[in-house]
Amino acid sequence: MNNPQNMSKGMTPNLPLWSYQVQQNSKLVVKTRKGLEVHLITRALKNEAFKQELLANPKAVVEQELGTKLPEELEMNVLEETEDTLYMVLPCNPYEGMSEEELKGSVGMSYEDVAQWVLEKQRNALLDEDSSVAMIAKIWNNQAFKQNLLDNPIKVIEQELGKIVPEDIKIKVFIETPSIVYFVLPNLGDNFDNLDLESEQELNDLMFVNQVQLTLGL
Repeated sequence: MNNPQNMSKGMTPNLPLWSYQVQQNSKLVVKTRKGLEVHLITRALKNEAFKQELLANPKAVVEQELGTKLPEELEMNVLEETEDTLYMVLPCNPYEGMSEEELKGSVGMSYEDVAQWVLEKQRNALLDEDSSVAMIAKIWNNQAFKQNLLDNPIKVIEQELGKIVPEDIKIKVFIETPSIVYFVLPNLGDNFDNLDLESEQELNDLMFVNQVQLTLGL
């Protein structure tokens, strides 16, 4: 991947509010959005009352955890996965409206470079890393493909990956914008019961392996 410092050159990327910033008065040490998600998901899986409050009032809960107010215009949503319902969250395109040629000319990066950078900072993993980067870049660069994925997610996934999604699985797709973000609470089932909560690496590995990846055997 090209140097991420290129992101600051040329046009300023239009990133989701707060996603890659540490709040000055934060009670947490949060360097990336992914770090915040690990914290929230862990608490939700361990504490049913916290989970229900997070589902009902996500923005208020996050503000309480961070110890600071979030921008008024920010809309926050939490999606809870089940055994048969999975969610794909398409990350915000920091350079919405730019063609790949214009992007390369402005910041010297391809959409795959930008997608890789976004996935390093926040969850939003669709499948395995390579498939996620390729699919996100294609979504950002091809409006028809993006709409087709929204309308027929299972069909598109099967065509792109050459895999068959089980008939009892539903996949719903959501799109982030600079002011609308989504957290996904994964359904870890028995995996979480056997998890050593003291192992942060094990928790990260389990949290960010999307169920779609597990379902398709990728």
